[in-house]
Amino acid sequence: MKSGRIGNAQRLAALPGVVTPKTLSVARDILAGPDGATWIAHHQFKFPLLLRSPGYHTGRNFILIEKGADLATAAAGLPGSDLLVIEYLDARGSDGSARKYRVMMIDRQIYPMHLAISRNWKVHYFTSDMADQPDHRAEELAFLSDMPAVLGDKAMAALTAIRDVLGLDYAGVDFGLGSDGDLLLFEANATMVIAAPDPDPRWEYRRTAITGIIDAVVAMIRVKAAEASAKGASPAG
Repeated sequence: MKSGRIGNAQRLAALPGVVTPKTLSVARDILAGPDGATWIAHHQFKFPLLLRSPGYHTGRNFILIEKGADLATAAAGLPGSDLLVIEYLDARGSDGSARKYRVMMIDRQIYPMHLAISRNWKVHYFTSDMADQPDHRAEELAFLSDMPAVLGDKAMAALTAIRDVLGLDYAGVDFGLGSDGDLLLFEANATMVIAAPDPDPRWEYRRTAITGIIDAVVAMIRVKAAEASAKGASPAG
């Protein structure tokens, strides 16, 4: 319950090497009305920024606002009585494409799950450019094969610190990398799905990583189930 976007932005910001987006909740009517720009300025947000309707996933009702003139119309078009205003963290590489890494944290171990690369700021694996770009898939393979070498010491230390603060047996972290090696946090919670790649041969290189994560989850559940059973067992008579 502590790993919502606002909570994460506040408590994980203090960790070395972690950059979290300033995130606040506001009534949609304020942003859609004449005082929206004043609210943005008062709370020290800058454009571009992100607006998101809480409760939606896979990028639904999540938009980038480039300039203040677009704020009212954009806010009015989103559902819900409240919206999240989120600082935009630029995760583009030198090629202009945005990168979103995902790791899973299973029983305190950190596993690389995927890297999605896209020309769009809103990166999801299923809408990214991975299927059509062999060089992107090669970059993902490097991440899956040697995560520390790709991320660097600073980001790896940041992931370890995030793991310790979250304190979850099962969690996923979505993030980008800053030009100075900082971890740009997008999301961290216990609700991320481990999706197996489809049978297309292009994704063969991903299967070992995904299978390893699933095996780790199953092993953890078995161990914890055995521990719980042992604690609940009645004394031998």
